[in-house]
Amino acid sequence: MKRQGFLKGSAILLGMVFITKAIGLAYKIPLTHLLGGSGMAYYSGAFAVFTPLLAAAVSGISASTARLTAENMAFERYTNLRKTRQCAMLLYSAIGLLAALLFIALSEPLAIRFLHDKHAALALAALAPSILFAAVLSVERGYFEGLRNMLPTAFSEIAETVIKAVLGLTGAYAVLNYAETEFSETHGCFGQFFRTAEEARAFALPFAVTAAVLACSLATGFACIYIILKRKLGGDGITPAQLSSDTLTDSCGHISRRLLSFSLPIAGAAVITTLTGTIDLLTISRGLDSALSAGMKTGLNIQTSALPDFIYGSYTGLALMVTGLVPTFTAMFGKSALPSLAEAWSREDSKALSVQTVRMIKLTALIAIPSGLILTVMPEQVLSFLFKGRTEEIASASPALAILGIACIFTSFALPSLTALQALGSRLAPILLMTAGGIIKLAGNLLLIPQPALGIRGAAISTAAAQGFIAVSALLLLFRKTETRSHLSAAILRPAFAALLGTAAARLTVDVSQKVIDVSSESRLLFSISAVFGAFVYVSALWLIGVLPQERISGYFYKKNS
Repeated sequence: MKRQGFLKGSAILLGMVFITKAIGLAYKIPLTHLLGGSGMAYYSGAFAVFTPLLAAAVSGISASTARLTAENMAFERYTNLRKTRQCAMLLYSAIGLLAALLFIALSEPLAIRFLHDKHAALALAALAPSILFAAVLSVERGYFEGLRNMLPTAFSEIAETVIKAVLGLTGAYAVLNYAETEFSETHGCFGQFFRTAEEARAFALPFAVTAAVLACSLATGFACIYIILKRKLGGDGITPAQLSSDTLTDSCGHISRRLLSFSLPIAGAAVITTLTGTIDLLTISRGLDSALSAGMKTGLNIQTSALPDFIYGSYTGLALMVTGLVPTFTAMFGKSALPSLAEAWSREDSKALSVQTVRMIKLTALIAIPSGLILTVMPEQVLSFLFKGRTEEIASASPALAILGIACIFTSFALPSLTALQALGSRLAPILLMTAGGIIKLAGNLLLIPQPALGIRGAAISTAAAQGFIAVSALLLLFRKTETRSHLSAAILRPAFAALLGTAAARLTVDVSQKVIDVSSESRLLFSISAVFGAFVYVSALWLIGVLPQERISGYFYKKNS
């Protein structure tokens, strides 16, 4: 099997993320239209409760398996490599099964405590099987990633996303359609009687969300089956000659202890990260209640009693969803760099460590900085492009998205940097950084959201502050760990300058067009034109200031025209 380098592996994972996020948007946008702000509050709330346990049980599995696999490959311990996968599968499957059973048992009290609706327990229980499936899937993905083969991860992610989208939309639509039909015929819905169709729909929302989240479990199960069949039928590229060259293996207990020593700190950091959603779940609605009582004006045509949940659902379902797209891309740089960094660290190759680090940070900057700036200077245009017609939700989420654009840049740098630190053996640093970030986030929410002048923007400010602290601290630690001191100007500052030019060009295009002609009915077209023009200016600036390889690009066009 031909092993993939950092750039090729990153390209495969980026392609995968692009496809899955495009499908995810094609799923989330109609789902938001279907469920509305209140329904998305249920949906986001279910995942806010679920993801900390999922992170505790599953996070770190892929990275720890990939690290030990890469280490065994570096020292040509092929038999031990196979045994590592087997031990990882036994260990993490058992953990995943126990976590799934625990979550099913706790689903009703968690629904009552955090979602304030016992019917939401069905949604939580429907998510539980995905913990076991995700554990098995993470072992298989980590094994292939450690072998520097990113294709199984990419294809399984795409299959999982497609199935989730199709089944999720179909299930949610079927439930709401059934509720509407049942009410029109009998004025009843799921055994209850209602005076208005709106009341029946509100009662049906938790059941529609259950159908949508059940699709997540089914999709993860299908992806699990795919990647297992891929390994069984296609193999892993390890030859019989390689296996017979070194038959010594470590005990399963020793391998399991090493796996846990790597995965537990990652899981701890991931749990703290996911608690950001839980912090928002617990503090936003209450903070907004206080802000509304103090005289906060929203300009939304929503009943005052429903405003906190509506704003929370719009914030999580629109603003946070859009903000989370870019860090998902940049996190792939850390995933792709992990095997190379682990091998270089094992061999004490300081030059390779520095080269890989600079390359990872530079690619992150090229994507993260312009994307975050666009969200900051054109939040309403971005949301209108994606969620046209959801006027109230867009008006609610746009001010927060303008601030979250900055948080997006910080998060995009933090994720690959933390992954790299973990690959280099820094087990406690990510946990300490994420804990400090969580404290900043919690304090910011409690202090800022109740302020009438801020409201939901207080949650965005606290997120930006927390992610800023984590990103800067992680980068400084990573540079010190890898002894990376040079080329940082080309890696961060130059892309930032080009991104400012491109963003300014895009914003200027919108402003001038709106003054010259009436483009309100063609807002999507205008945003598309401004984005293309801004991208052209950005790429041109990168080329002129030497960030892009001028000789290679010129040579490509010269050969093409000759």
